[in-house]
This record gives sequence, C-alpha cells and structure tokens, in this order.
Amino acid sequence: MHGAGLLTTIQPLGGRVKISYLINDMYGIGGTVRTVANQAAALSARHEVEIVSIFQHRAEPILPLPPKVRLRPLVDLRQEPSANNEDGAPPLHEGLERADLPPELFPPEDSRSAQHSLFSDDRLAKYLATTDADIVVGTRPGLNVAIARAAPDHLIKVGQEHLVYEQHSDALRQVMRETYPALDAFVTVTEADARTYSVRMPLPGVLMRAIPNSVPRPSLISDGSNTRTIVAAGRLAPSKRHDLLVDAFATVADDHPDWVLRIYGKGNQRARLVRKVHEHGLEDRVWLMGPHPRVEEAWAQGAFAAASSSGEAFGMTIVEAMRSGLPVVSTDCPHGPASIISDREDGILVPNRSVSGIASGLAELMGDETKRRTMAEAALKNSERFDPARVVRMHEELFEELMEAKADPGSVLFPPKQAESNVLAPHKETTVPRARSTTARTHPGPATGAGADALRAPAPSTDTEPTCRVWATAGNGVTTLEFTTPPTRALLTSQNEQMTFVPDQNGTIVLDPRKEHLAPRTWQVQRVDVGPEGEQSTPVEDVEIHQSGYPLEPAHTKDLALILPTRSAKGRLQLHVRRSPAHAEIEHVKVTDELITVQGHVLAHDDADARARLVLRLRSSPRTVREFSAPVAAGGEFTSVVDPAVLVHGRHGESEKWELVLVLSDGTECTVGRHLAGVAGYKKIIEYPSVDVVPQRACGSRVQPYYTINDRLGVATTPTPPALGVDSVRVRPSGRYGDQITFDVRLNGPLPAGAEYAVEVVRGAGAGQRFPLHGVPGRAIPQGAGGPEGTGESAPVAIGSPLNSASGGRRELLKRPRPRRHDARARLFGTVSLLDAQDRGGGDPVRGSWQVRLLVGPPGALEQLNAPKILGGTSRRWSHGSVVRSATVVPLRSGDLRVTVADVRVLPALWRRMHV
Repeated sequence: MHGAGLLTTIQPLGGRVKISYLINDMYGIGGTVRTVANQAAALSARHEVEIVSIFQHRAEPILPLPPKVRLRPLVDLRQEPSANNEDGAPPLHEGLERADLPPELFPPEDSRSAQHSLFSDDRLAKYLATTDADIVVGTRPGLNVAIARAAPDHLIKVGQEHLVYEQHSDALRQVMRETYPALDAFVTVTEADARTYSVRMPLPGVLMRAIPNSVPRPSLISDGSNTRTIVAAGRLAPSKRHDLLVDAFATVADDHPDWVLRIYGKGNQRARLVRKVHEHGLEDRVWLMGPHPRVEEAWAQGAFAAASSSGEAFGMTIVEAMRSGLPVVSTDCPHGPASIISDREDGILVPNRSVSGIASGLAELMGDETKRRTMAEAALKNSERFDPARVVRMHEELFEELMEAKADPGSVLFPPKQAESNVLAPHKETTVPRARSTTARTHPGPATGAGADALRAPAPSTDTEPTCRVWATAGNGVTTLEFTTPPTRALLTSQNEQMTFVPDQNGTIVLDPRKEHLAPRTWQVQRVDVGPEGEQSTPVEDVEIHQSGYPLEPAHTKDLALILPTRSAKGRLQLHVRRSPAHAEIEHVKVTDELITVQGHVLAHDDADARARLVLRLRSSPRTVREFSAPVAAGGEFTSVVDPAVLVHGRHGESEKWELVLVLSDGTECTVGRHLAGVAGYKKIIEYPSVDVVPQRACGSRVQPYYTINDRLGVATTPTPPALGVDSVRVRPSGRYGDQITFDVRLNGPLPAGAEYAVEVVRGAGAGQRFPLHGVPGRAIPQGAGGPEGTGESAPVAIGSPLNSASGGRRELLKRPRPRRHDARARLFGTVSLLDAQDRGGGDPVRGSWQVRLLVGPPGALEQLNAPKILGGTSRRWSHGSVVRSATVVPLRSGDLRVTVADVRVLPALWRRMHV
C-alpha cells in the first residue's frame, strides 16, 4: 500500500507502473469486456496491468487474455466454486448475511445495483484500501462512484464512460455529479459525449478527455467476394433495435433472394426477434446465431455489416467489422457511428430509427459488388486509427499527466475557472479525427516531456496467440489443425469411437473427410502430451477458426463431404463431419396454418424425377412411415408439401420425432438437411413456427419442423390440450373438519378422449403441488314441466275433452314418456388440501388465500384451462365447534382462480351484529 510519503517518488510513465481496471464481470462477453481486454493487452507490453472483476460466474473468461494481464475476481457467484484462488475470492454464500443487504458503496441508482450488496462492497473497499496499483480505472458509473468514494488519496482515480450521458437516469446523473469531482480524470469515447458532459455536468478540477476504444487488427480479413451474408453483432437489447433491422431486411429480401442476415449476440430481446422473423416468414434467411467468443470469425464470413442501434456511446462492433474488411450500414445515432464511419466512403449512415432508411442502405450494398469492394478497402485503411498501438499512446499520455500532477501536490491540472474551456477544447493529441478521405489522415502527434521516448515506441501487437488454429476449406472439404505447440498426437472421440492422428514436425494435422473414416457426427478434439508423469489428455480450447469458400452453391456441389469446426458450450474444439453419398440440401421451409412446405436441391442430380417422395420415419419405430410427393426438377430442385394432419393421424397425444429422407424413384435415399452454408448447430439458430392439429373431443398435436444435432431436418410432434371452456367453478369446504376444498368445475362441452385434469397451486402455501380432478360426463335431462329436473321420470299428461260424453265430462289422465334432451356439458370434481396441518381439527380461526390453476391435457403434458369469465361464489359449512368456514372463488385475468378460505366464530359475530 502506498503511503503519503511516496507521492513525490512516483515514476513518470516512461517507467513501469501498475494499472488496475475495475469491471463488473470480466467473465462475460460484451463491448465493455472487449474494450477492457484490448486496453489491458496493449498496456501490458510496458506496464503491469491487473483486471479486477467484481463478480465471477464461470471458471474461465470467455475472451482470452494475454499471459501478462492478471485477472482477479472479488466475489464468486458459482453455486459450487472451486477452491479459492491465490487472491482469495470467496463464494457469495460465505457472506450470506451481508449479501442479502443492498449496497452502500456501489450506488443503487446504477442499473447493475441489484447484483451488488454490502458483501461485494466489503470486498471492493478492501481491495481499494490494500492494492499496490498506481492507477485505478473504473469502467461503469457505479464503479466510478465507488472509486471516488472509497479509493485512498494516493491512488490516481480514473473514471471511464462506455455509454453516453443521455443513457443514464436523472437519479444516477445526480450521484455522478456529486461524486465525480473526487476523480482525477474522466474519459469518454467520443468528443461529442465529452462536450455534452462539459456543458451538462461540468467537473471542475477533473481532467476530461475523449479517447476512442481500440480494436486490434484481426487475423481474419473478409473480401466479401463469395458470400451474400450481412452480419450484425451486439446484445439483443432494446437499444440495439435489431427489430428494425429485421423489418428493413424483409422489405428488400424479395429483390435479393440469395442474401441472408446473421445476427450474433444474446439478450432479452431474442424471443421478440423470433416472433418478428416468424411474422415475415424469414426463418431461412434471418438467423439468430447466439453469442460468439471470437467475433472476428463471424465478420470474416460476411460481405458487409449492419448496425441499427438507436444510441451508441462508441460502436465497438462497427470498428471491429471495419477492421475485418467490412463496410458498415449504420444508423446515424448519437454519438458513435458518425465519429467512426465516413459516409459513402467506408460505409453508409442512414437516418436513426428508420426502417426505410436502413432498407435503402442494405439494398444499395446488396446490389453493387463494386461499391462493396471499394468501401471494404477504405474500411480497412480508415479503421487503422483505432489500432491499440495508436490508442494506447493516448492512455499513456493521460496517465503520465496525472502522475506528474500527483507527484507535485501543489500543481492543479485544471483550475476551476479554466475547467470548462479546457474540456470544450480537448487536448490536441487525444483527438481522433473522422476520416474524410483514404489518403489524408491525422493521428496523435509524438508525446513530449517525461517518458516521451517510451511513448514514441510503437506498441507491440495485442493479438493473443491461440494454441491451435483451424483452417476449413469448403472447396475440397479438407480441414487443417495447426498447433502452436505440437502435441504427441491428437484424439478425435465420438460416442464409443476414437481415432488417433499424429501431427507433422510443424504441428499440423490434415483431415480429409473423403479419406478419413470419420462417421458423420460430432467429434471432440483432444491433444495428448507426454510429460514426466506420463501421457496427459486435454481438450483443445484456445482455438481460432478460419473458414473459406462458404456458402457452397448446391447446383455446383457434387457431393456432401465436409468437416465444420466449431466450439462447444465450454469453448472446446469440435469437428462436425457431414458426409453422405446422396444428399438433398434444404433451402426453404415454409410453415402456414395448415401445411409445411419443404424446398431444396438434390446434389449432383440433373434428371427430372416426378415420382420422388419425401418419407418421414418415426425414430422410435422406423417401420412407421408417412410419404408425401416430392417431384424433382431437371436442375435438382424439389418441393414437397407435408400435411400435419396426415402425419399425426391416429397418433394424437404422443411426443414423437420423425426423420426425413428424400427417396428417388430408383430407390436412392438422400439425407435431408442444411450443411453447405458452413454453419453447424441450426437447432439453436433457426426456429420454425408450429402447426396445431386439433381434433374434436380429443387431445391434439403440435407439429413443428426442426434441425437435429447433426443439422438434418426433422419434424417433432407434441401433445396439446383439447379445446375446452369453463362455464362455472364452485368450491366448498369439505372433510371432517372442513380442512379440504372440493372443486366442482362445469365445462362448456363433453369430456375429450384421453385427457387428464388437475388443480395446481400457483401461489400460497404449498405452491407447486398438483391435485387430480376427475371427469364426469354429461347426462340426459328431461324436457317440459313437472318432475324433478334430471330424474328422467315420466310426468302425468291430461288428454281428452271436457265435452266428451263417454267420460261424463271427466278428463282422462294417462301417462306418456316425457321428451328427453342430452346435456353434453361435463363436470370435473376433486378435493384439494390447501390448509396446513396445524390448521386442521381445531384451534384459532383460519384465513388464507391461494392462486390456483386448472390444468387439462394428455398425460404428462397438462396445460392451463382458462377460466377468466366465470362468476365467483362462496360456500359455507360448520367446521368445528362454533366456527363456520367459508370458501370463495373468483376469477383472475390470467385465467387462474383466487380461492380464499376464512373462518367466522358464530357467537361473537351474532353478538356484534346485535350490538351494532
């Protein structure tokens, strides 16, 4: 820990100093994580750099860090964390008492405050009090505030802003306004945002700078020559407005039928985007790819990039795309895109929040390959100004100024009266001008003063060297593994099968799917090394994947023989082998309300085949098949229409999966799937709509196309509940002491075949419990007057005439059967135990309330039976002694029911009524 007496001995930045970055969670993925990783990597070439992650939710970070950068977590969020590391980050449950209390150091106004607590405050305060760092850098407002509040005076305190002023709430801005003056410097990523802060939140005495995020040059560069793919990346969050991008793509998709849109990222808007894709019927052309640990691999597969945010502090994905050789179509939102993109030179800026504007920009690049190439070249050149070797000089210069001022306590960086003018005129060397041509560009000038020689030296590359590079070439299907440190051998394992490969002297293994006997499934890759303790096998994890030549054209592809490299959920290298002597590549699957249309292309098939058929085989019973006509045209194209009602006929109420094969008239069976785009894992990428087949008076089936784990097309069926409604619900106390509730549910129709019924407790004591209900079919009811309703007895009928001479004026009474009608409405009965054991059999009066749900469906697949419009009612009975127990039921908007049980002591109630 630094002491006050050391302030005058701090070395200028020309020497080696220790810099500490504070981040909320370095183990995740996102723009701030990538930015911090890039800054730390660049600075670690000449300084000691530490990243302090307040939280740790996984064993290793998703983004790899250079060996020189130390990652230190403070609180372990894992359920069963491994033994504490050398930094002693304890699991959250060790501080459970304080972990349940809201934070005080970290401001509750920050949107991440729900994750923080007094326990995380304790860990953060302890770190700030004991760290030997010279400079501590916060990376979000909450951490900046915590640094300003708790960091010792000898530390240089820097706050970084990775959003924009307008994105913060008024309450948070007020906290920032009160605490930020304790910082030594505040850094935004754009000049525009720095000007906003200088006007709306001036910070006298605080050095304010605008320093852009840095992005290293990737090893993968796209030329966009053989792909028709638009790539977008970023959190699936409301501000990213991917919904507008999907809408815009839909408006121009028909004019450019060979283009697809890939959206990388995860977030809470995924379900909404899936619905948006369904709305436009673009399941085969808009792919939600999920997050990617090395996004440069994704950019390399694209022809150009798209960004549709309504607000961006900087636009890391824009720079990343440009550094990968992609022009970008972006909304001109505040503040970042316009400071990065030179409109019509290395990208296109379109009006913010405008579907038509985004569509126009997409169409312009989709329809002009020459323009794409020209802009791609400009994007590569113009984005060099964001290289870490250049941006790191700005950070070093800022830190040097701060250390010089700290070493001289009498100096003032910005006297209060000059603060505003200095902010409005940012330091000349820190300005990153927006490029206006590809031949003229201004970069930060050389540093002066202490440490200038060190700052003039170019920073080394910040790229992290992977332990294995994979090269997959679509043309011949060959995949090459290149190990930085050659293993003794490599193992490929799948199910109970294992294959061994020995690398050459350069650590290279070449795999040819046409020569190697690799079954068409997923293979795990492990390296085997021989050490002092013998052989040791470890998964290949730190990997970089290069793919070229995708997507393949079905019309020009003779056969299916590919090896597609990917990563598992844990980041381990997998090889997906796709091989078949006869294959039909899926191009479109269209799902309507009643039918499923499958379109594709048979590889290496030039003859028309009118008798080809699409065969669906039940996986659990391959002899059970359904066949549908699938004529093949002379060019190999085929279309087949699957009728879901035919598929599930006689099989309602079953959960089943069907495999698809295309059978030609000569008996050749073609696998049916999607492989030629160079992507594996469509099961998580493409989600097709479903078709409901609902027979009368029976459980139905939901039919949905899907992709298997091997990217083959299949069809899944799941049971659905019958179409039923509820006319009325009555509840009444029952049991010896009234400790149970009996349900009497009248349906609006007859009982369906093969259905089960239940009541589930949703909220209240015993939530999660289910109680069965029993169905009672409808019964015959007499019509007309007389006789008790529902008895079915005959009623006396008078016949004859009062003037009948034979009867002497008497009416003759004869009995004839009364007409009967059939009430088809069925009932459900059941008893539910809602009261706790201590409430049964006597004692104090009981009062309780429960939310319950009626369930109906096939066995094992019950779904809600809605009852939102029934009339409420109350039933009473003597419970015990002088207590009357009542049970009341009322409907809720959600379709559930509210059941309330209450006891009333009769004598006190009568006494109160008499004396009112």
